[in-house]
Amino acid sequence: MTNYHSWVGQITKRVILAAAVVVLGIVVFRALRSPFVKAYFRLERSWGDRPERQGAAQTLMQLEPSLNRLGILGPARMRVDGVSFLLDPRDLVPLTILRTGEWQPEVWNSAAPVLSEGSVFFDVGAHIGYFSMKGAARVGKTGRVVAFEPNPETLRLLRDNVAANHFENVIVEPIACTDREQTLTLYAAPEVNTGASSLSQDNASVSSVEAARPFTVRGRPIDDVVQELGLTRVDAMKIDVEGAEVIVLRGAVKTLNRFHPKLVIEVVPRQLASFHTTVDDLTSLIRGAGYNLSKALTSEQTDWEWTAAEPQSTIRMADASSSIQLVRGFNALEQNTWRWTMGKFTVVLRAPVGADRSGASLMLNFVLPDGSLQKLKSVTVSAQVDGARIAPEIFSTPGPHVYRGEVPASAFKKNLVTVDFSLDKFLPASEGDHRELGLVVTSVGLQSK
Repeated sequence: MTNYHSWVGQITKRVILAAAVVVLGIVVFRALRSPFVKAYFRLERSWGDRPERQGAAQTLMQLEPSLNRLGILGPARMRVDGVSFLLDPRDLVPLTILRTGEWQPEVWNSAAPVLSEGSVFFDVGAHIGYFSMKGAARVGKTGRVVAFEPNPETLRLLRDNVAANHFENVIVEPIACTDREQTLTLYAAPEVNTGASSLSQDNASVSSVEAARPFTVRGRPIDDVVQELGLTRVDAMKIDVEGAEVIVLRGAVKTLNRFHPKLVIEVVPRQLASFHTTVDDLTSLIRGAGYNLSKALTSEQTDWEWTAAEPQSTIRMADASSSIQLVRGFNALEQNTWRWTMGKFTVVLRAPVGADRSGASLMLNFVLPDGSLQKLKSVTVSAQVDGARIAPEIFSTPGPHVYRGEVPASAFKKNLVTVDFSLDKFLPASEGDHRELGLVVTSVGLQSK
């Protein structure tokens, strides 16, 4: 009997020890997963950028499904552009962020120029909060981000990301934005692309293996939310709701007419058709609210921006009302005076009176900081005005400068012209500063001759 008890005791100790080892292994594995996932995708991205290593990068990509099944790759929390996200490599949006460091940069580059300290940003179809988190960092403590997300599963990730970043300026609205108060069925898309979740079952059916899961959700008009929150401004609104965009806009007409926020909207005719709406329905609503400027953000024309304002011939960064003419490539307003640009940046300007007959002068007022010049040695500024090339100019001394160029009358066939600037050199994003830095711009404009 003594031997029996001794044997049982030894077995029990071994079981406890084995269990402890397993638990410790799980704890250690989870602790190491984030750095492993980060290193894995950093290596994949690095190799993908080098022609001689692209084959190896393809091999890493092919290994991902197996590593996901084994649990070696899995949800990991990491920082992207200074913001903490829980990213699941099994899901399209997080996977793209892991692979490239961003998601739909054209969308953010469109919304960002009108957001600064104190701004209000609506993220309609917030998903895990990629744009909401970037917006929260941009608008600061005195600003607000309202993140609308009805999918109960994604909503948990969104709230976790808000909490992980300690953002007290984000309001999460767990609703579907619609044209009236109602109860609806939301179809949660499979984990291969949870961003495809939709009020339309057809639009959420993105997998032949796994069906979309139905959830009962509340639908509310944005106008009611604005009134309930007592908001006195809305500066930008991103809408990506897998085909329900027209229904969202119908419930936001008062907000659009009152605040004229910059709109950045996904436009996919096939998805709109699932709700018996069309692109014409969408554009009619927007134009009816006074929006007179629009631009496709992608070559596929799946994302568009709309603004409403009387455009100016000269934009001063200190004038917040003119920020809607900053199309892309501008960082946040600093000291209410200037903005860093990226390597490429674009503005829309009103043609000066008589420019269609005599042409006009383009002027870009900027500062080239000494710190930048020490690294870059010189910067060449080039521009195009509606396709008309302007002579480039080289700047090799620090301090304030003016880039001038003569624009021919032939460029002014329309009242509004697009001016694209490009720099031959700029400071790339880094661990210390996640922005791409080009010039410090104070104003840009066209003047009649």
